[in-house]
Amino acid sequence: MKFKTIQQMSVYLNLEGGERKLGRLAWSGKERRAYFEYSAEFLAAPLLISPFHMEASTGLIAAPRDPFDGLHGLFNDSLPDGWGRLLLDRRLQRSGIDYTQLTPIDRLSAVGRTGMGALTYVPDLPDDQTQPTDADLDWFADQVELVQTEMDVADIDSLQGAQGGSAGARPKIMIGFNKIENACVIDYGQQLDPEFERWMVKAPGSDDPREMGAEEKAYALMAVAAGLEMAETRLFDTRKGRRLFATKRFDRTGAGRLHMHTASGLLNASHREASVNYEQLHKLTQMMTRDAVEVLKMFRNMVFNVYAKNRDDHAKNHAFLMQRNGHWSLAPAYDLTFSSGPGGEHSAAIAGEGRTPGMPHLLAVARGASISDQDAKNVIKQVRTAVDRWPEFAEEVSLSRSRTVELDKFLNGDRSAQTLRVSFDRND
Repeated sequence: MKFKTIQQMSVYLNLEGGERKLGRLAWSGKERRAYFEYSAEFLAAPLLISPFHMEASTGLIAAPRDPFDGLHGLFNDSLPDGWGRLLLDRRLQRSGIDYTQLTPIDRLSAVGRTGMGALTYVPDLPDDQTQPTDADLDWFADQVELVQTEMDVADIDSLQGAQGGSAGARPKIMIGFNKIENACVIDYGQQLDPEFERWMVKAPGSDDPREMGAEEKAYALMAVAAGLEMAETRLFDTRKGRRLFATKRFDRTGAGRLHMHTASGLLNASHREASVNYEQLHKLTQMMTRDAVEVLKMFRNMVFNVYAKNRDDHAKNHAFLMQRNGHWSLAPAYDLTFSSGPGGEHSAAIAGEGRTPGMPHLLAVARGASISDQDAKNVIKQVRTAVDRWPEFAEEVSLSRSRTVELDKFLNGDRSAQTLRVSFDRND
């Protein structure tokens, strides 16, 4: 693989099949930060693609030096972290390239045309390898294990090409999924036949519970019962007996890509620390969507995270989608799992409380977001009822009895085995 550091690149916006040049992105080595300039083509018919820090106007827009290593939040949303960053670093290291010297723009070149959302980057990192297209999910899981044990035989190039610029620590791969034929192909961003939908498949990380895939699917069932909007999910059972969680991509439609922007990128707020609270997230939702229905969705997401003990609710786990007409909506909820959070607290505080938020805190946020007490209490009741049914959702995905009971104690407190609404007659 050839590699040459990049000083500037073109950025394109491909919204639902309509592509146009967004502008130019350049790196100042002296200042250690990026500059962006919108193209005349985009300014002729601008959209508010990042309304707070990237106003569509002439002239250079300098990126703040923090928190994204000198990159604008808009473009930082395109960069993988965790798993995706690890794969790129390994890939370059194998080629004798010092990945510690990469600039954020160099990393965007590795995203190229394959990232999440609607932004694409040219030039992209060249790839001299022929990539496999058959999606053997056992191959994916095997390769993940090889990477995690730092074995040199892992197919880093194929894994890195197929992770699609996704964020988060857990290993992911993008696939095209044909439901009728129950067939998969690896999605490198290429054109897919119409019968294939674009999905994301996750494998357990090195620190995840053994049954992570089934656990996340049970959480998705519980979230839907709680009234949350989610993309379609499923479990893939592999030939080797693995159970991998998968979700249909909500940044892709039949017409093409949707522009996705996280709260982290919109506000230039780090997702590695408690930088945003739920009062701010509700205000952000109102400003982005101008829709009380969308604000209530954010409230429901918050309530679910509180009662389902998903404390990994940082600024990058809340996102917005923009259609071709410039209309914004709250993205479906994602990355919903049990999480103890940093220091046992929510990443996003609820009315100042991160460890044990309760009804008073939830209602305080609701009132600040102009949600009536009655509407808030209705949401809280629906969510609490769904969380109380956790054993049912765990049974539906055949989660082991031991893990079901363990999580039930976290979610619903100590209750005797007789009160569990499910009979465990299967082996763990």
